[in-house]
Amino acid sequence: GGPCSGANDAGLAPLETGARTRRSSCALPTELRSSCRPRFGHRGSVARRGIFTEIEEVIRHRPSIFLGEIMLVVLLSLSLEKGDHWIRRKLQDYGDTTASKIVDALFKEVTVLGFIGLLLFFITHSGAATALAANVYGAGSDLHEGAEVLAETFETIHMVIFLLLCVLLFQSGVVLALTQQVSKAWGNYERTRSFGTEESSLETQFVKAGYIERVPRDDQPRGTELVLKRRYTYGGDFFERLHLRREYLTKLIMFRAIRHEFLFPRRQSRRSTARVPNPAIFSFESYILKCLGRTVLALVEVETDTWLISLAVLVPIVFACTGASAVTVKAIHCALAWMLFLAAGVLAVLLEEDTFKFTPPIPSDPRACLRLFSGTSAQMLRRASQYARVLGGSERQEAGGEDRAGAPADQKATLASLSGKRFRPGLGGVEDAPKPRLGTPPFFEGDTDTYLSAVTYEQLLRLLSFFQAISVTALIASYFHQPPQDLVEGMFYALTWAQWPFMMFFMVPVLLRRLTFRNSIELKKDVEVIRRVDREGNEALIRDFIVLIRLIGLARWVGQTSQNPERHEAPMDEETYAKQFEELVPQTEQVELWNIFAVWDAENCGKVSVIEMGKTFEVMGLPHDVSMQAARDLISVVDREGSGTLTWSGFKALTVLANSSTLRPDLDKDLERFFELVDANQDGVVTLTELTQALRRMRIGLQPESVCSLVYKHFSEVKSYVTRDEFVDWARSSAPTWAR
Repeated sequence: GGPCSGANDAGLAPLETGARTRRSSCALPTELRSSCRPRFGHRGSVARRGIFTEIEEVIRHRPSIFLGEIMLVVLLSLSLEKGDHWIRRKLQDYGDTTASKIVDALFKEVTVLGFIGLLLFFITHSGAATALAANVYGAGSDLHEGAEVLAETFETIHMVIFLLLCVLLFQSGVVLALTQQVSKAWGNYERTRSFGTEESSLETQFVKAGYIERVPRDDQPRGTELVLKRRYTYGGDFFERLHLRREYLTKLIMFRAIRHEFLFPRRQSRRSTARVPNPAIFSFESYILKCLGRTVLALVEVETDTWLISLAVLVPIVFACTGASAVTVKAIHCALAWMLFLAAGVLAVLLEEDTFKFTPPIPSDPRACLRLFSGTSAQMLRRASQYARVLGGSERQEAGGEDRAGAPADQKATLASLSGKRFRPGLGGVEDAPKPRLGTPPFFEGDTDTYLSAVTYEQLLRLLSFFQAISVTALIASYFHQPPQDLVEGMFYALTWAQWPFMMFFMVPVLLRRLTFRNSIELKKDVEVIRRVDREGNEALIRDFIVLIRLIGLARWVGQTSQNPERHEAPMDEETYAKQFEELVPQTEQVELWNIFAVWDAENCGKVSVIEMGKTFEVMGLPHDVSMQAARDLISVVDREGSGTLTWSGFKALTVLANSSTLRPDLDKDLERFFELVDANQDGVVTLTELTQALRRMRIGLQPESVCSLVYKHFSEVKSYVTRDEFVDWARSSAPTWAR
């Protein structure tokens, strides 16, 4: 040991590590070394000195060291605090509550580490460690040495456990980020239209997979008829299903089948399962993501049974390896790591098979499948919900069942046009058959033999994640203890590290996604999450409406400036404003704005006509002529080619222009005009009843309790009415975050 380590007792020699050298005073000047030496009292006990004696010596002889240490601690503390605030702001901007909870768990562990470090400080400087050393090593031992070893081992064990929890939190964050990337795919699945020539349509996917063929026929709608080539199934046996699961079409159809059953449950299960209040605004993607986040958080929260099982499994392995060589230990570690990966693969296959038993079967004829999912994409559900009211009736979307009986022929034709049905091709007689429906999942047909329960899957996934964190922690600790000494050790060490990305980037996200879907079917619906997603849908409706209000304001500005001979030309650089859109608008709100455009694009061709856009303004309460003129004025701003249609790029440019305070400094006037539309009796205040009725007239079908909740959320108090200024303030706060 160093000069401060005292006598080298034979019983303590195996426990001595480099940590003792860290406490040595060899690096200190001569006048400070004597202050580090322990003073022995009666019968070998250690006479305690003042806790801050060493600090006093450092201040007296080297004050610059003391000041430097203080500055370093302050800088580290400030950096940690700044990093915490930056991360939380970013997560708040993205609306990621799950990642925020993971950050909370990390800083909770840091706080616990601080308290344990403080406890260790008092134990080692109060004489408690010396007394404990006397009981552990016996009265004849070097008590100072024993107290130091106990403190070092306790600190090392605590640091290793802290490292384990940090690795677990890091893994959870990585898995959450990777898994949430699939949300784009889920969003695409939810927005996929049944019919259309677009590459993303379900019709095109069936054609590319060889299930149907487009045959030109002049006597059919769209000049095309879909001809059956082969029938579709999820797979007749285990191996066929295992092969089909890798195909995009199978993933898409299974997602839509599960979503369809979730939104429109079978009649026999409607009373026993939670219902979605308003399928037209409900985001199944958002629901799945929230359930996914809850599953990830379950991986972070290590319960007592997880610790006990881990100890029961690993303690015998550790003791068996204590006498083995370094090469043998690394070989065993490598084998165990890849066995863990294999176990995760088996669990993923079993989970997928069980999920299949809860998935509703679809019609085997792809054309009937297209009819089944027709009108159920996110944008078409919203379109049908808005425009069905224009006809003054209570038509039911095809997604839910039958068309309105007894409606006039021209009204039915109008509804077909507005819902997008007139853009279907010929279906070879399938269109005349009864409305296709989903079948009953095999589990509810009597095939109730599942491999494992949902709870067991969740417990096993938690164990797998914890064992993986232990493996990574052991790799880090073993490197600091003794790096690989030869080629064989290095090979086993590298192979063990190679297992981590395969596990984290491939296997665990797959398990999480499949378990989330497994828990989102039938009786596993989460009522609280459904309410949250429904509430978010209501808020999104208000945001969309504010965007449309400002688009109308932009159209009014364009109309006024066009009549002014001295006017300045409105900006026409569509690409520049579309680029600003990508920079300004968060991804989640980009999807919301795309939904507005997709609702207008009934033909699913990427272009919107004046009539489609004007119809929306008319639904909002504007006169027909004013609505159509507003649509023409808006399209003229970005329509350089003179096609009379609006593209997605042009719509992005319009939304940036409509919310530009540079172009129109008086943006609040749009909201004041909104107030005038709502204030039916023109008394200068708007009651919540007036607001609810006005939103219903404008085809935003919010319930009174939903309107009260939105107003209460902003003002933090119960209000029966709002003034003009309060209304404008509420509407401004309800606008998209980038446009406030």
